[in-house]
Amino acid sequence: MRFFCNCLLRNMFHLFVSHVIETRCTGIAVIHDALQQTSDIDFWLTTIFNNVKNISCPTLFDFKMFPVKSEVFVNVSSLPKGDSEFKGFIFFTTRCQMSDDMELNINHGVPSLRVDFVPCPPPAIPGLIERLPFHHLNENNRYVCSIYAVFKWLEQRICSLSLDNVTQNLLSHNELPFNVSQDFEYCGDMINIRLENDPSQLYGRKLRLSSLERFWGTQPSPYMSVERDSNGTITGYKGYLFEIIHAIQPLYNYTYQVDFPSKGKYGKELANGSWDGMIGMILDQRADIGVGAFSIIHSRYQVVDFTVGFYQESSSILIPSPIENHQLLACTKPFRLEVWLSLILFVIILPGILWRHFEFNHRCGEKCPQLAKQYFFVLGVLVGQSGQKLSSVGFSPRFLGAVWCLATVVFASAYVGILMSFLRFPKLSPVITKLEQLPASHLKWAVLRGTALDHLFTEATTGVYKTIGEELIKNHRGTLIDVHDDFIKRVIHENYVYIGPKSNLEYALHEDYIQSGICRLSIIKQDFFKVNVAFALPKGSPLKPLLDKKILQMMEAGLGIYWKKMYWPPSKGKCDTFRPLDVGPKSLQLIDLQGTFLILFIGYALAIASFLAERTC
Repeated sequence: MRFFCNCLLRNMFHLFVSHVIETRCTGIAVIHDALQQTSDIDFWLTTIFNNVKNISCPTLFDFKMFPVKSEVFVNVSSLPKGDSEFKGFIFFTTRCQMSDDMELNINHGVPSLRVDFVPCPPPAIPGLIERLPFHHLNENNRYVCSIYAVFKWLEQRICSLSLDNVTQNLLSHNELPFNVSQDFEYCGDMINIRLENDPSQLYGRKLRLSSLERFWGTQPSPYMSVERDSNGTITGYKGYLFEIIHAIQPLYNYTYQVDFPSKGKYGKELANGSWDGMIGMILDQRADIGVGAFSIIHSRYQVVDFTVGFYQESSSILIPSPIENHQLLACTKPFRLEVWLSLILFVIILPGILWRHFEFNHRCGEKCPQLAKQYFFVLGVLVGQSGQKLSSVGFSPRFLGAVWCLATVVFASAYVGILMSFLRFPKLSPVITKLEQLPASHLKWAVLRGTALDHLFTEATTGVYKTIGEELIKNHRGTLIDVHDDFIKRVIHENYVYIGPKSNLEYALHEDYIQSGICRLSIIKQDFFKVNVAFALPKGSPLKPLLDKKILQMMEAGLGIYWKKMYWPPSKGKCDTFRPLDVGPKSLQLIDLQGTFLILFIGYALAIASFLAERTC
């Protein structure tokens, strides 16, 4: 009850002073050993600076770094004096003697905190300044507890200086005595109790993550991107993968450090049996989790474990924009083959029927129309240029001729309309429609090195996968690339295609449309090699059951769909439906009418041949 009252009183007071006291900065001098500082200390400091804004305090903290670059401690008389600039000192080194020198020389009238990263002897004068024994706790809890203790020290020792005397006395009578070392140790005990009931041992732990920064075009991958300040210093991580990491983090209060593989790859087995990339880091025990869009394939599963899949990815092929069909035989395209055969059959049979009808039924003798005239009548009506009249003898032949005239009107109108649509709105056909057509085409292809597709093709033993993989190994028609950005231009301007995850290809398609304003790329409709995407873990990792459970809960809650909408471009883009680059009907060119001119040329050639034959006779 007393703890609740203390917290309530403090929160009410802070809410009050934030409205009546003008916000100002409180200077904190941070003195550290620059000669033997480690990456663990850098990480510890960065975490404090990035999260100090969460402390409930009426003033803002202004940390100023004072690195000690000599073997012997420089007396702090060289530092600014008085309470006007610094309201507190935090100092630490990895050398006990230097810390002792700092402790004796620091202005004892200002709140000071010494952080011991290594075991050191007890102080010569007990109680001179406060100490935080960082080395007392193990790696699972020392970072979380030390940061908690430092924040508590800042609240108790520094923030209270901004309050008036009456308020300080009021708070001092309602709070338990504060001891930074005891709070630090108590935090460690609580975490150890929590870890006993946590088989994953994740709570309060510092995780070593391996990840991979990649760009899709000029934009970072939606799976993972790095945030940097104006100086290029990494300030954070975001993307689909780190949304999962950050969603679990508040539940287990862990911290993490991200390292990148030297060769910038997911990982591939080398000739000596070892692995490079992120998988190599996991096998070398340099990473606890591989935070990447790992495709779960057999060769990887033999050496590492995977979490449950949180995304399903399929592969496809990025190809140049579809091309127009050849127009040489455009005059035959309005009708299918069976329609043309039916028309030819009618043109052959109908004149004979009319001629036999006249001759047998009407017995007109020499006055009966000749068979040749019946052919001229049927063909003339069909092409709309009939100069031959149908004989007026008998009703039934004239009725049959009228039916033929009506049918040809329908045929001719349909033919002309469909032909014009073919010519003015040409049909676009992709260069290939499926993976199996690729080896037989004139195209070359590229695959990103070290990915699951690299494994799929180069390790295949049969079928089209083997054919594509052999060309990749020979570097003949196939090419393994390290960065796909420049290769996208080769897909546009050269006879290349790019094989990759469909989400990557959709991203490249969208970005190229934004830059150019036209659809210069397309994706085949056939998908292949569908796999689940997951995190990679060491074999037997205690983190796997916990991560599996939390990832399944997040996916069932719909967070995966929400994060995909956040980081991916719209699923239905401008270039999903193949359209010509020009909008609206196009003007007919000579190449569009080449079939017509071909028929005209053949007709002239036959006429000239007949003329020459007649002259010879």
